[in-house]
Amino acid sequence: MSTWTVYEYARLYRDKHTAKSDENILLHERQFDYLKKLISSDESDHNKLFRYGFEGNREVLVCQNYVGVICLNNGDQIEILPKTHKYVAGSDVSNDRKNLLKMLLATRHLPCKTASTASLDIARMPLLDVFVSLFLNEVNKLVKRGIARHYQTEEENLTYLRGKLLASQQVRHNLVTKHNHYMQYDELLENRAENRLIRSALHWAVHRITGQTEHLCQELLFHFSSIPKSTNIHNDMNSWQRGRHLSHYEPVRPWLEIIFNEQSPTSVDGNKDMLSLLFPMERVFESYVVSSLKKQLPELKIKSQVQQHSLLTHTPRVSGIEKKIFQLKPDLHIKYNDRVIIADTKWKLIDEGLPDKKYKISESDIYQMLAYNQTYQKNEVEPAAIWLIYPKSEKFTQKLPDFIFDNGAHIKVLPFDIDGGLLLGLEHSLV
Repeated sequence: MSTWTVYEYARLYRDKHTAKSDENILLHERQFDYLKKLISSDESDHNKLFRYGFEGNREVLVCQNYVGVICLNNGDQIEILPKTHKYVAGSDVSNDRKNLLKMLLATRHLPCKTASTASLDIARMPLLDVFVSLFLNEVNKLVKRGIARHYQTEEENLTYLRGKLLASQQVRHNLVTKHNHYMQYDELLENRAENRLIRSALHWAVHRITGQTEHLCQELLFHFSSIPKSTNIHNDMNSWQRGRHLSHYEPVRPWLEIIFNEQSPTSVDGNKDMLSLLFPMERVFESYVVSSLKKQLPELKIKSQVQQHSLLTHTPRVSGIEKKIFQLKPDLHIKYNDRVIIADTKWKLIDEGLPDKKYKISESDIYQMLAYNQTYQKNEVEPAAIWLIYPKSEKFTQKLPDFIFDNGAHIKVLPFDIDGGLLLGLEHSLV
């Protein structure tokens, strides 16, 4: 079982064997063909994760802006990390992995507290081992508090009295063997939906991890050894019970939803061997910026994904009813004293050394900011302030000179330092 680490937009080439090739992967034709089949399947949304095509005469799958782990059906794993440090000289994969986990934990894309990572050597462990270890920690806490049981009604032909005698069945089954008793009784069993799901998740995990993580998984499997695996994941998830007596089960449920693809960003129905734990980096970055800004600038009132205005109104002839169309939803709506600041996060790499090429800023991003300004900031007395936030990288380390619209509105293009969790360039003024 091998782990192959690449960055966003790496290429997976179809080949006779699996091996690393510079920043890309030569992927065995069997695994390549399976992934190719998945992205063309109506039951999968892997087409968001890869773009299929040819380079020369070679088939290639190009990773998109999702990060995390893909578990291949031969036991290998492809680990995809954020692109911000891809071109940094001497970049340390373990540090990139650590930063990704920090973002996922801070934004609750992973369902646990940051403190849970204190005992993990997350700098050295592959991502999947870290994910599974965090899940196992929650299961371990559950076991220490006690595995839940429930009463289940059983009927059995016994040689002794237990519970209630079923008269009709007694006559039917024991007319000759009168020393037997057909009884109905309640048995306190651990075989319930919640435990079956945990047993299935542990069974899935134990074949994909190594070292101390595998040892803990085997130990936990022993506690659930008398419980069968789930034969219908969907039904058991729907049968999950909540209540005070099961409160210690609640931290485990989100992990089960990820493992069984109930809430995972990707899904492969009916095939857990090819399970993916992948996260859309644009959304992760946006959530991390919002979370960090609230700590960095507590005096600001920050809301995310506000949906107050639309770009146009339109009255169809058929209905004659005016409607608002093309809803505008900035990533951040910030109130600073009596001012409104609109901000958008962009998971793109720009270059402060290329002013003649507009620093590689997309024109569509600027037009988008203009639309926000015309709607959310139309009542601003002073020239409006707009923030465009990009990740700090080797080629973007400091605030760019402001961009100014004809109406006087300023766009501040600011770098966000993922390592430190800080927005840079606001030392002199927020507006």
